[in-house]
Amino acid sequence: MRNLILATEGPLLEHVPADHIAAKLAIPLAILFFCGSVYVLLWAIYGAKKGALVYLTAFFGFTFLLGVYWWFGAPGTPVATGLVNFPGQPGDNYQGQWFPFEPGSERAEFFPISNEGLDSFQTVAEYVGQGGTPIGELEGDPNFSFISGDLSQGLNTMLAQFLPTDEQGTALIGPERRARIEEAFAEQAGELPDDRERASPFLTAQVATDDDGRALVRLTDSNGHRVAAARLQLLANTVNADENVAPERETFVVEERTWYAFKDPGALWFPSAVWTVVSLVLFALSLFGLDRMEQREKAVAAAAAEAEQPGEAREPVNA
Repeated sequence: MRNLILATEGPLLEHVPADHIAAKLAIPLAILFFCGSVYVLLWAIYGAKKGALVYLTAFFGFTFLLGVYWWFGAPGTPVATGLVNFPGQPGDNYQGQWFPFEPGSERAEFFPISNEGLDSFQTVAEYVGQGGTPIGELEGDPNFSFISGDLSQGLNTMLAQFLPTDEQGTALIGPERRARIEEAFAEQAGELPDDRERASPFLTAQVATDDDGRALVRLTDSNGHRVAAARLQLLANTVNADENVAPERETFVVEERTWYAFKDPGALWFPSAVWTVVSLVLFALSLFGLDRMEQREKAVAAAAAEAEQPGEAREPVNA
């Protein structure tokens, strides 16, 4: 028993690399064992050809139903929960994308609601029809979780456009905006004492919160797209200059604006749709082939039964 326990804690449970022969043989062997065993049973009952047609009809009927579920989802679950790309394509090839924009931009002209402010938008709970529901119950709602996770991607795109930075975190902003920021920082922070200095990075961005500490992020639908709105803040950061003292960060809000983003839904449903249509065609062909074989077997059985029947008795010929 001790050797068995040690064996299960050893290399057998280690991660197998994707290029290992065991990883490459895993799916073919699974198909051989699980699918092949069913086919062998049908072969023993119906024969090779008919057993194959019975198996293919049942298999493609199942994959068709699975594709419908992937394509349209189930009650209470989002759509496109199955295939999201074809072999050889990146995983996000058909994923929807968020595109940020600010008020007054060309994109804002397509979404007039961006001129009405946050009051014209809904909270995530209201957007999914769960307004007033306690947050503890909302976290168990799959639709709320999906929308919240999707919205976080939109917030990241808004923050990235609101404060573009390079790989070192340095703000990539123009001289006019930098001058306004420096002026706002000077008004709030004044002259920095000798024991404090600008942090690195000096400028960061975050989503503003309301009096209850909840992020000021809202959602709505406009012109057939999901549109998000968020109140963003640009922060100037300072820290104590003495390296021997625990760092104490102090931040100043030097700019605050409402930013927007719309969701291009993409075509996440497309791979599942192709799967469903192909499965339906193959199911129909398999069912047609099975029906033809059944009709042929019935015709052969009827002919054999007719041949086995005795002929009509003949009357004797009078001499």
